[in-house]
Amino acid sequence: MENTATTSTNQQAASQVEGADCERVNTILDQLIVGQEPSMEDEEYFVSHAEDCSPCFDSIEKQQVFIDFLAQHVGRKGVPTSLSQTILARVQAEMA
Repeated sequence: MENTATTSTNQQAASQVEGADCERVNTILDQLIVGQEPSMEDEEYFVSHAEDCSPCFDSIEKQQVFIDFLAQHVGRKGVPTSLSQTILARVQAEMA
């Protein structure tokens, strides 16, 4: 009976560690989304963990599908070529 309790405790501990590992993946994804480059250690960890963890891998695939959907249906609007000149003119007018 003690072995069953120990096994259950070990499984709970492993689950908590996996949750922490998955949270690290989410943190790295958040950094990537805002344009922050991950450290080499984070990059290696991200690739390694994502390949081994099916929930994280599935999540990354779903995010890629969502990004592709947005790219196809929303698109990006171009910036008017005169935008920088307009901003510069307003700044100069405010400073005068």
